[in-house]
Amino acid sequence: MKTIRNTILGGITFLCTSLGGYAQSEEQSTFFPYPTVPENLETLTERSNFFIDNFWKRCNLKSAFSSKQKMQQAFNDYATFMPYADAEIVHKSIDNLIKEVGKNPKNLVALAEMAEGAFYADTARIVCDECYLPFAKAVVENRKVPKAEKARFEYQANSLSQSQVGMTAPDFEWTAPDGSKGRLSDIPAGMYVLLFFNDPDCDECELARVRLAADYNLNDLIDRQLLKVVSIYPGEMTDEWVDRTSVYNKKWIVGAAPEVDEMYDMRNPPVIYYLNGKHEILSKTFDIDSLLEAFRVVKNKMDHIQ
Repeated sequence: MKTIRNTILGGITFLCTSLGGYAQSEEQSTFFPYPTVPENLETLTERSNFFIDNFWKRCNLKSAFSSKQKMQQAFNDYATFMPYADAEIVHKSIDNLIKEVGKNPKNLVALAEMAEGAFYADTARIVCDECYLPFAKAVVENRKVPKAEKARFEYQANSLSQSQVGMTAPDFEWTAPDGSKGRLSDIPAGMYVLLFFNDPDCDECELARVRLAADYNLNDLIDRQLLKVVSIYPGEMTDEWVDRTSVYNKKWIVGAAPEVDEMYDMRNPPVIYYLNGKHEILSKTFDIDSLLEAFRVVKNKMDHIQ
């Protein structure tokens, strides 16, 4: 069964002890009594499933938001175990939580902000789009939430809804430095694609561009016609941008697409999407080191095949 196993950005201190032991020893210091996991549940997944499924049962959700700081800590504790639980259990628990809290629009917005901090923000310990999306959607779909408070969540929900791992990457048009037009759908089926969203005014983007352009393994995959790199600036084409692209890797497709950020999640550039031959999203990453290591592994496998 599928589990929620997204990038863990911080240490998980709770797993130093058993889930049951944690619930019992820390019960008095938590915002409300956490569930005590039965000893007969032995695997990490089984114990995480029980913890997630029963987490909110002893919490008075009508009054809990009177102390947002304590509620935030409780939510963070709840989120900590999601990477180790079955996806079905996680989504069921999230849906039930949203259904209960959604009766109070103000509390629903507060809950979504907690989820944003836990799963979506730059400082999130667990980056989990599929965990965060239901919270953002719930705010957008609630008619009692003011439009001004919905705006941020609406933008996030729209981009995440179209750019999840497993989905077909949205097609879009770009303008190349020479003024010609191109589309993602123009790239022949069967060709893997690295979509590199970057801004030349972003120092981290420029560092990632230089490292990608110089990487031997990536260039080898391009030369073998196994991969296309598409570097996209999510802004208007300007003379300054055209000048700066003169030093870009000549093997890349380069373009500007000012509205692409409405289709793709790019909260923390640079953002890199890796697509298969059907243009389905295989991965989305903000971590250039992991990506380059993956290309090294792919090249080694190709060398052994040949």
